[in-house]
Amino acid sequence: MVEKSALTIAREASGMSIEKISDKTNIRIAVIEDLEKNSVEICGGIAYARGHIRSIAKVIKVDADLLVAAIESAQSGDKKLIIEQLAENNVADRPKEKKRIRFKTLASISATTLTLGFVAQIAINNALNVNESIVVASESNKKPSTDESLTTSTGGVNLVLTAVNGKSWVGLTNARGEEIFNGQILTGQTQTFSDPELIKAVIGNAGVVKVELNGSDLGLAGVSGEVARIDFGLNGSTQS
Repeated sequence: MVEKSALTIAREASGMSIEKISDKTNIRIAVIEDLEKNSVEICGGIAYARGHIRSIAKVIKVDADLLVAAIESAQSGDKKLIIEQLAENNVADRPKEKKRIRFKTLASISATTLTLGFVAQIAINNALNVNESIVVASESNKKPSTDESLTTSTGGVNLVLTAVNGKSWVGLTNARGEEIFNGQILTGQTQTFSDPELIKAVIGNAGVVKVELNGSDLGLAGVSGEVARIDFGLNGSTQS
């Protein structure tokens, strides 16, 4: 008597015919029949056989790895314990009713897993929401303090020059003599400059230039036609 292949045993246990499996998997009947003989000639080799067997295993609801291992063993001449493994996994003789129970159990486990997953996700989301609320509340509490110390936090020298009634030539350098600005400020224009320590200014036609230092209005830089030389520092302004 010819020994049946693992694939044949599994298919017969499922109660499905080769024709029905062919219809569900789109695998040719001749290919399935050849695979059931542990042959991979018609399908084109072991690589194709693995794919076909996994498709068949999905339809007949058995462990694809066992069936793949069986046909691989057949190609190498090693048929060690494949039939025994199928028996241990109830492929050869398990009642159909047990198959349904097995999938119900699996579905129950999956549902439990999903439920735990949802609970965990909800807990994580709640924790994140609480943390976000704490951060938002903390930021809200800090806002008045931040606003009050805005001038202090900006630091350095902040100089605003506005040409109010004519144009002026302005040259600005820092404490190291590096140029900050060199050019004209036209009527109606406002220019803003900053430096961590000191701004040394040469302002032509000083009477048309309004000066603001660190938020304080210092008035005009001088009189019309005058060239004013002023140092703007952290502690105020001085003529140079």
